[in-house]
This record gives sequence, C-alpha cells and structure tokens, in this order.
Amino acid sequence: MKFVHTADIHLGCQPDRGFPWSKERSLDILSAFRELTQACRVEHPDLLLIAGDLFHRPPSPIELREVNALFSSIPDIHVVLIAGNHDHLRPGSSLEEFPWASNVAFLSGREPETVSFSDLKTVVHGFSYHAREIKEPLYDGLTAPEDGDFHILLAHGGDEAHIPVDKKKFAASGFSYTALGHIHKPEFSETGRYGFPGSLSPLDLTETGAHGYLVGELKENGGAGDLSLRFVPLPSRSYIPCQVKVTEKTTNQSLFQTLEKFMKQYGPSNIYKVTLNGKRDPELVLDETYLCTAGRIISFRDNTVPSYDIEHLRQEHRADLIGGYIAAFLPDGSEEGIPDPVRRQAFYCGLDALLSNFDTNTGEP
Repeated sequence: MKFVHTADIHLGCQPDRGFPWSKERSLDILSAFRELTQACRVEHPDLLLIAGDLFHRPPSPIELREVNALFSSIPDIHVVLIAGNHDHLRPGSSLEEFPWASNVAFLSGREPETVSFSDLKTVVHGFSYHAREIKEPLYDGLTAPEDGDFHILLAHGGDEAHIPVDKKKFAASGFSYTALGHIHKPEFSETGRYGFPGSLSPLDLTETGAHGYLVGELKENGGAGDLSLRFVPLPSRSYIPCQVKVTEKTTNQSLFQTLEKFMKQYGPSNIYKVTLNGKRDPELVLDETYLCTAGRIISFRDNTVPSYDIEHLRQEHRADLIGGYIAAFLPDGSEEGIPDPVRRQAFYCGLDALLSNFDTNTGEP
C-alpha cells in the first residue's frame, strides 16, 4: 500500500505582508498544492493523507469547491484529511457540512474515528480540531488493533498548545504509520513509524530549506508491516540566508553589487535574509533602504562594527570620558573582552556617539 503524506498547506495565507511580492506568495501556496495533485498522478499512491491545516483559516464555500475540484481530478486516489488548529471546525463551519467528492473522506469528529479501505487492507484513524488550541496529549493513549490490517493515525500537533506528542511512543502504539502535521520542518523516521512532511511551501522567513511531501509504502510482514519513507522536494520559492563579509574597503556600491550577484546566482525570485558581518570604515553609513533594492530582501541585519584602533583611542583619550568608557567595557584592553555580540554592538554604538560629539578643544563630549 502506497501513500502520499502532506500537511500545513495553508491555502489562503498571504506571507510577507507589506512587501511588494506578497500577493505572489499566496499564489505560490496554491501552485504548490496544485503541483502536489499533479505529482500524485505520477506517484500513483493509493492514499493521499492531509494531516491538518489544509487552509490557513476556516475556509469559505468557494474555497472548498476549488479544492474539491482538485481532489476530483485524481478520482482513483483516496484522500483522507483532518482539520488542524488553523482551519479548525467552528459552529456553522462550511467545512463540517461540505459535500466532498466520492474519493474524499473527512474525519471531522472531536473523538477518534476511522475510515476503512478493505481493498487496501488499510484503516485510517483521526479526529479534527474544534478549537484553536488543544493542550492535552490526546494521541499518547491511542493504539491500533492487531487484526492484520495496516492502521494509519492521521494527527496534528507537536507543541505545548497543540496536542503535545511523545514521538518515542509511536513505534509502540501498533500503528503502521503516524502521519503528522503542524511542525513546518520535515522530520520522519521509519523505525519510529512517524513523519512530519513540513509545510508544502515556505510560509515565513524562518522556514528555510527544502519543502515538499512524504511518500511511504507499507508491505505486509506481520504486525504493523514493513515501512519505507522518502521525502520528495517540490520546486518552490525559498527563503535563503545571505551572509556578507564587510571590510574597511566596502562601500554601499560594492555591497549592492555583491548582494545583486548573490541573488542572481541563487535565483532572483527567491527571498533573502541578509546579514552583514565584519569591520567597516567608521565613516561608512550603510544605506539599508538603497541596499534592499538589490532584490527580494525580507530582513536586513547589520552586525558590523567600525574598525577603530581601540588601543590608539585608549591612549589618546586616557584622561577623558572616552578613555574611561573604553576602560569600563574593556578592562583588559581587548575587544575579545566582550564575547557577547549584542553587548559588543552596544559598546560600538556608545563609542560612535561619544566620538561624533567629542570636542577636541575641551576634551569633553
């Protein structure tokens, strides 16, 4: 028996609000889900398992009809889904009463329920969220019957506010596989018999790395059977870290060209998290607004410090406030005396302020 496992699609989400490319990102999410259904035609799974948060919020009737049309386009594949914390069922929810296509089974109950596929000797277990948060570890006590069928648990959770899970218990539960959702980074274990496919498309700048779905196969071999799993990445727009080393010779123009070249190499449609490191010319004022026009930059972090000769400044100002300030931060005279990067940045900010306001005639700020 072969299955495709996905979760956390978040249809209707619009990441990166406030940035020029935000509307494109909502289309990325829809395109990724469409590509998943197309991939199912290639993979030919028996089941498509959706472990919650298909939608970013409780969906409207028109959103449900659009998704149902995609499910109808793969009529030979059984689709089983549950609602997660984002698309949880509320009183009067369109999701609860929607007439799904004949190949779709929605496990909508508050308590565990099942759908059986006798031709596959497979039973899928699961329940849906009816609240934004569920703090009880509801999966810990669930076990699969020993009846010779494959038993799959469709589950959504993994943190303190959303059904905490103990992954060590999944292998001992008797389930052939636990198909999980909620955690947006891929993680899976054949021996542990569980998998998080991660979000199908990245939803914010913390979600770097590959995104895609899991493909699993179950073969009869007594008990829960033999399980094999593989992760299949989908091509998608990515959030990519960009670390740039700054030197005393760096200018805004040279830095712009470096960023532009980096983004051209890794793809201009991707989104970048820029971090600047190193020592810059003390006279250089980094123009973040200008530098961010080099490409799709969602975050810009300046960790640079001015390249002052600290020992020279200490000697030159040993009798004034600047000398006292340096001595207070660097009692041993070395910048290594401030290992904490935040404290080091604070030291240089203060030193910049003192030096820029220093009166050479009076020797005072």
